[in-house]
Amino acid sequence: MKDVEKLPREDSGSSQSCAGSANYIKKMYERTSQMGRIGVWECDLASEELSWTDMVYDLFGFPRQSRVSRAATLACYEPQSRREMEELRAQAIANCSNFTVDTAIRTQQGELRWIRITGDVEQQDGKPVRIFGTKQDITREKTAQLELQELQAKLVHLSHQSAVNAMGSTLAHELNQPLAAIIAYAAALQNKLAREKDAHDDEFQILEGIQSCSLKAGVILRELYKSCNPPTQDNEMFDLENEVRLACAIALPGDQEEPLVNYAFCEGLCASGDPVQFRQVVINLIRNARDAMTNSSKREILISTAQADGFAEVTVCDTGSGIPDEVTDSLFNAFVSTKAGSTGLGLAISRTIVEAFAGKLTAANDIGGGAKFRFTVPVAQPRDYSGYRVGQ
Repeated sequence: MKDVEKLPREDSGSSQSCAGSANYIKKMYERTSQMGRIGVWECDLASEELSWTDMVYDLFGFPRQSRVSRAATLACYEPQSRREMEELRAQAIANCSNFTVDTAIRTQQGELRWIRITGDVEQQDGKPVRIFGTKQDITREKTAQLELQELQAKLVHLSHQSAVNAMGSTLAHELNQPLAAIIAYAAALQNKLAREKDAHDDEFQILEGIQSCSLKAGVILRELYKSCNPPTQDNEMFDLENEVRLACAIALPGDQEEPLVNYAFCEGLCASGDPVQFRQVVINLIRNARDAMTNSSKREILISTAQADGFAEVTVCDTGSGIPDEVTDSLFNAFVSTKAGSTGLGLAISRTIVEAFAGKLTAANDIGGGAKFRFTVPVAQPRDYSGYRVGQ
């Protein structure tokens, strides 16, 4: 009798324990769902009836537990996202496989939102019967990604513009010297003819034409040089650590094949100049370092900052094969490169930018292997620090 009486109490305790565990699991799931902005969905393929958890309703802006048709859901998707999702969904159903796709939707309130959809097709007797998956809000991630892509596009445009300016400036400088020589030779020949008694007027006219055309060409070249070297913008103060980290994020978007990057920053170091131009130099040096390590077993980049003699120093070291001796003296010249298919303008542009900062860009092989590029920019004056906060 005692044993019989004990059994219900044990069953009751066990039931309460199971109920408690179920409630705990449900509570943990709800918290996880809220934190990760992720919900679960299911679609019966025969009836196209949808089953959603609360978070999926919230993501689309439908009232929780309301009956939502698949047609109403599809109407939320942006046209391109809808086409892409429907194509992947059809392929997954045909192959009884799974799919993942990032889609743009408009909620019932008109808000643009990015949703990452995963779906796994379940089958019975070899036939697809339902899709089970998740839907997660990735709006913040996608917005940051799109902003980064926009920033990359702007910097690519800036790089191309800088390349054109560097090329135009180089051509103007190189052509101006032989042009000046032509004018000088024409003047010398004109003086010689003036001393000769049998000189003809047409010979003087030819020389005057040469001089006149040469002078006009010189004016054109000077205007080209001026247009390729616009006046510098007013200097502004910027934090080196912030700009270096941003440049690295742009140069190395986060692919698994990207090298490991280590930092050694001089805390609170600020420079004076154009931060966009500064960033372009760092991006060029980081990409050069990455490309130099293509065939290296160890692929690491060390970026460090320091202060010396009123200048901020930025150093980028890699673990590649180093700088070949045959290009050491001409490394910063336009159209010189050790990479196949490269224009050879990256380092030339970087040097031009650094010199516009009143700084200096140098390169050398590191004692431990690899190359070391170092450039300097003016440190912001102490008076500029008043009221400044890093990241401001």
